[in-house]
Amino acid sequence: MNFQSELTFMMNVLENMHIPVSILEEPFENAHIHDFGIRKILHPDIDYVKYIKHFCSSCHSHVIYKAHDEFLFQYMILKLPKDDLSCLLIGPYTLTAWDENILLNKAQDFHISPDNYLQFRECYTHVPLVTDSSFLFTLINTFATQIWGSINAFTMEELTNFQPFQEETKQEFAYDSNSLLSSMNYIEQKFHAEAEMMQIVSHGQLHKLEMYSHLIHLQNTENRLGDRVRNAKNYAIIMNTLLRKAAETGAVHPIHIDRVSSDFAKKIELQTSEASITSLIRDMARKYTLLVKNHSLQGYSNLVRKALIHIDLDLSADLTLSTIAHLVDVNPSYLSTVFKKETGQTLTEYVTCKRMEHAIFLLNSTELQIQTIAQYCGIPDVCYFTKTFKKHVGKSPTEYKNNIMK
Repeated sequence: MNFQSELTFMMNVLENMHIPVSILEEPFENAHIHDFGIRKILHPDIDYVKYIKHFCSSCHSHVIYKAHDEFLFQYMILKLPKDDLSCLLIGPYTLTAWDENILLNKAQDFHISPDNYLQFRECYTHVPLVTDSSFLFTLINTFATQIWGSINAFTMEELTNFQPFQEETKQEFAYDSNSLLSSMNYIEQKFHAEAEMMQIVSHGQLHKLEMYSHLIHLQNTENRLGDRVRNAKNYAIIMNTLLRKAAETGAVHPIHIDRVSSDFAKKIELQTSEASITSLIRDMARKYTLLVKNHSLQGYSNLVRKALIHIDLDLSADLTLSTIAHLVDVNPSYLSTVFKKETGQTLTEYVTCKRMEHAIFLLNSTELQIQTIAQYCGIPDVCYFTKTFKKHVGKSPTEYKNNIMK
């Protein structure tokens, strides 16, 4: 069968997840096991072609191999239905962030001197972290189902001997004259990943952020201090600053940015572990992206921007057309015309939508009484608030709340 479209799709998804993927096929001239340079460091004379040809010939069809090697890298391998020697190699990746003690012990196993440890450690910083392997397994299982006909047409096997040239692994670690270039490439990749993340945030692309969230983990940070938690906090502070600038680039008013930035600055100092800091950084990226998505003023004139800021700052305030016009110092009729032209809504319609969005947020996240929520939304008349809410949502506030609690 022709499976090229399915293969291309899966490889694109893996590429977006920054997980290496290769098709190993004859004549294997460009055959390579992704390992970010660690095998070449330990085994300069490694014959990839010989090893991969032998490995592919040993794999069975209709089997997905879950493998790990001597370096603690994870792989997924399966034979493609093209010929007897074509394999798909996915990885390496890791399921948990590297622990410094693990790397130090591995360095000792490979007879790596302290002088060369940083170069060895750098190889591990490139390996992508997969925090939720269920998505990866689902993706590969779906692909296998497509190429082999059904979920029952294949099996999954653990492969624990994915260890080429194991007898040479005790070889003394030799200094690589290209280590400076390797360090430069790592730094460039790190800055590129951060720039990519900032671009996603500055455009409010929440859907894309989910695909790139695996880029945020502490194994890509340099441990400049002996205290790893303090080091992680420092990196979180840097990320808070970068994300703040990304939101500013996304045309969010400084008053919104400052609220979020100050809140995260306090939370960073309260963290007690690297895991909690990693989680907080991901939450930071999400909150700043939402900030841009919900409060970006990109594409609006200065007049409409001022009006939008006044509305967003306090939904419980008097937000009638005449009041906003007075605050931005223009004629109400002129403001109404410009506002409708740029937003597609009248100012009153926009205010009502924002108030209903806030009401939904409060109903979902608090135990406030309906009357209190109405006041927070700038509609003190609870009957009018209920009528307006039902018109926009299709249910009364009470019905909506009861549905949440089911």
